[in-house]
Amino acid sequence: MNFALKSLVAAAAIASIGMANAATTPVGGSLVLNGNSYTLQGGTGTLSFSSSLITALNVGKVVVTGVEPATVVETLTPRPPFGSTRTGVSAAAPITSVTTTAAGAVTTVATAGGATMTANVLEGVSLGGSLSVTNLSVDLSNKRIYASITGDFRGAAAGEAAPYGSSVITTKNDFYLWNFASITGPTTLTGAASYVNNISGLTITQDGFNHFVSALRLVDLGVSTLRNVTDYGTIASTINVTGGTPAVPEPSTYALMGLGLAGIAVAARRRAK
Repeated sequence: MNFALKSLVAAAAIASIGMANAATTPVGGSLVLNGNSYTLQGGTGTLSFSSSLITALNVGKVVVTGVEPATVVETLTPRPPFGSTRTGVSAAAPITSVTTTAAGAVTTVATAGGATMTANVLEGVSLGGSLSVTNLSVDLSNKRIYASITGDFRGAAAGEAAPYGSSVITTKNDFYLWNFASITGPTTLTGAASYVNNISGLTITQDGFNHFVSALRLVDLGVSTLRNVTDYGTIASTINVTGGTPAVPEPSTYALMGLGLAGIAVAARRRAK
């Protein structure tokens, strides 16, 4: 019984130390990996729109602009004699923080800025509206992507465009916008390096679709074209880690270790009696 108690106390102390070391690290902050301290130098997350999403944007003549500090790049391909057609859209946003477990496994990556999509009045497609998608938070554990979205969402509950007239602009933070199918590349930080991975197969949630329709005030052809988009694109990310010096345990870690050792000592004393 005393031996079992001692084992439980030791296990609890070790588990507590592990949980204490799991944290969200902002850019410029320290990461403890394999007993050494590193610096999260930064990185970028680049969302590249899928070809089907670009087609939907082209049908609605939707203009895409960047929201700082993110930047948007569009690719235009000549289509004589009609000028050119937009064939590529990407938004590159700086990473602001990374959440890791005690073992260095990345669970969440957050970025700042994003993109604004503006739809002009176009008969049968849109009554004219805009939607901003910013501050992505990628949940690697559950394959979900959250974002701050800004637009007129009055018709979102019914999946309809917001009423014509004055807009009621609302921002929804930490909104569950997309799921993703897979991720390739390293997702565990082990030391100083650049970690590059690629997330693919973005699919929109039903609430997300309804909010897109409402904010962009899509009707008829606009709604049906967006509904046909089954893949919204990919996200390529790079996480840069630098440095590498022996880590100094935090005071809380010392306290937990002391608590564990004290518990073991008490259990051993009882066993000796």
